[in-house]
Amino acid sequence: MIDLSGRVVLVTGAASGIGAAAVRMLTAAGASVAGFDLRASDSALSLTGDVTRAAELEAAVAAVEERFGGLDALVSNAGLFLAGGGDGPSPQLSEENWQRTIDVNLKSVYLGAKYAIPALQRRGGGSIVNVASVAALRVGSGTSDAYTASKGGVVAITRTLAVAHAPLIRVNAIAPGPIATPMTAGAPEENFAALSALIPLGRFGRPEEVAAMMCFLVSDLASYCTGQTYVVDGGYTAN
Repeated sequence: MIDLSGRVVLVTGAASGIGAAAVRMLTAAGASVAGFDLRASDSALSLTGDVTRAAELEAAVAAVEERFGGLDALVSNAGLFLAGGGDGPSPQLSEENWQRTIDVNLKSVYLGAKYAIPALQRRGGGSIVNVASVAALRVGSGTSDAYTASKGGVVAITRTLAVAHAPLIRVNAIAPGPIATPMTAGAPEENFAALSALIPLGRFGRPEEVAAMMCFLVSDLASYCTGQTYVVDGGYTAN
């Protein structure tokens, strides 16, 4: 069992799906967890706001430090698959949906790091876990340009931050494959069946299976892990 007693963790996108699972699992491991989302989350400190707005993320980090006395880890999990839900590859992709997707998926990672890193430094070090996607590594038909670009950017910024802030701060990314979350729940049943057939383990992942990797990367068990992207996809990218 991973022991995170005494650790303070801020999770963005904490109200549902992978983020909510992360809050539950980090809390069960002993961490004091703050959740940041547009909606209230089931965390010790529930903060509401927009991850694309600098002032709101800055205020969230300040609130965590005030409540818990510091910050040990940031999990930048907030994201969306496709703003507007209807655009795919260019030229169908609208500029508005491109920008919203980039802002939520990538700009939020930059802003999270911008305000969390000074807090982690004040604590003497810590860990950042960014959520990318297998879409950064393998492109499916009809995948949005904005989504793949944003998640590829998450992989790249993770490496940059890891090198820039070593050895005190470890920075890693997770690339989930198809996961059963509210974001994927609206897809037609035949889409689930077709995609599951491409996964060697034969099913969509559970949010808890991604959250488990988050707990590992936050913990001292991952003390020699930085600058990497860890795939949690049931073998999808290996197939």
